Amino acid sequence: MKTGTKTALGIEISETLINMALLEKGKDGVQLVRAASTPVPAGAIKNGSIEDAEILSKAIKELKARNKIRARQVAVSLLARPVVAQIIEIPKQVPTNIGQFVQNEGKRCVALSGMDVALDFCRVSSGPVAGKRLFMVATDGQKVAELVKTCIRARLKVKVIEPPLLAYARAFYDKKIAGKFDCNVLIVILQNNTLTLSVFRKQTLDFVRTKNVSEEKPEEICQQIAEQINAIVRFYDFEVADSAKKWEVTVVTDCVGLSKDAEESLRAKVANVALEVTTAENAWQYTPIAGSRDIGTEKPSPVAVGLALRLLNIDAGNLKINFWTPESAEVRSVKKQLLVAANIVAAILVIMKVTSGGLALWAERVNQRIDYKKQTELPEATNTLLRERDRLDRQIKQLSDRPNHLSNILGSSDAVDWAKILNDIRSRTPKTVRITGLRSKKGDFKIYLEGLALSYKAVDMFVEMLNKSQCLNSVSVMETERDNDLDGLVRYSINCLITKVEKNS
Repeated sequence: MKTGTKTALGIEISETLINMALLEKGKDGVQLVRAASTPVPAGAIKNGSIEDAEILSKAIKELKARNKIRARQVAVSLLARPVVAQIIEIPKQVPTNIGQFVQNEGKRCVALSGMDVALDFCRVSSGPVAGKRLFMVATDGQKVAELVKTCIRARLKVKVIEPPLLAYARAFYDKKIAGKFDCNVLIVILQNNTLTLSVFRKQTLDFVRTKNVSEEKPEEICQQIAEQINAIVRFYDFEVADSAKKWEVTVVTDCVGLSKDAEESLRAKVANVALEVTTAENAWQYTPIAGSRDIGTEKPSPVAVGLALRLLNIDAGNLKINFWTPESAEVRSVKKQLLVAANIVAAILVIMKVTSGGLALWAERVNQRIDYKKQTELPEATNTLLRERDRLDRQIKQLSDRPNHLSNILGSSDAVDWAKILNDIRSRTPKTVRITGLRSKKGDFKIYLEGLALSYKAVDMFVEMLNKSQCLNSVSVMETERDNDLDGLVRYSINCLITKVEKNS
């Protein structure tokens, strides 16, 4: 690889094909390095979900090896059914806990009833309603787990799992969406039995709709597409006051065959729009790599291209949805192991900080060494951290065995047994949660916890565990928010009401 270049691999897994696109970003822009494709093995995928992770992972490894594709960063398309994608309006009375608000919205989706819902969301980042709307994608968490298992078995160094819709939008953004302020852009994706329609208004994702289409004759499918396009155009004409009157519509058929005259037929059924129909095989011409010098006979998948662009920091309206969370990747993530060890140290630091200056200073030095090891990510870091953890555990046990001594040092109230409370909080902290701050005002009988977690579900589990504590009366989440600057970790704030118990009782 040339000096100053960066490569990224996008892998699209559909019901019929595994597509790969290896891109390189250098001073001359983005170029296609290699494209590869292979049919999905029989029995690997059924009804839009992974049936056999072992068979599928083997096919992915073989495709990479056969084409000599080596990439340090990989993005994979979300393969699951059903998938719910929608724009959510934030209420005028903005919830303090946006994460919990979206979680509740996701649980209300009828299509996901009875499932362990996995979801992610991001703010709509530009346009006249910037920051007032959210884009949410939700699906069955078990289907996501199967995809994660497949990626791990295929030995992929995955950074992102995102819906094909966003990969398409990113791949088409420069040529189809950017700079279109005088017209609305409608991208229609027909893949297998699902029709996805997304409207970009003033370069911003403004509307999303997914609809199942029955396996009918090509002309009947064409009629359904026309009806959906007309309904969306009418909605904007009558319901959106400042909507542009011009429309540019791109229909992409992916693994679905329409008749040769589909474009002509749709133009006859949909009036007053600029419309074109293409296949996924030919849609690479709308992507930034269309100018690559040697495309070859293997045409790159636009979804695979869009996924790789995400890792090259070439984004579409700052839309960032990721189902590859640190929690789902814990089997192969050194970061997760380091977070567990750091969590233990951080929880103990809360107690040691109030005991003695020498012990607190020693713990601080341990914490600094852990931060250094997290940055270097040396394999031997885990064993070293475990040894440090064991030594710190022995210290906290000694302190816990002397509650009167610790309480005298804390000494904020006769009605609060701080040693018992802090030790109880430590014992109830999940391995997927780290406490980074603890505050309490004298005489307030409240504790405010702040920290990082691997997911929103981990925060909910922490709150549930704390609510079972006899030391705490009421525990509630004040705020949660995913921090993309910290690899998608979730920041949280929790309010705990202390149970008033006499120390000597």
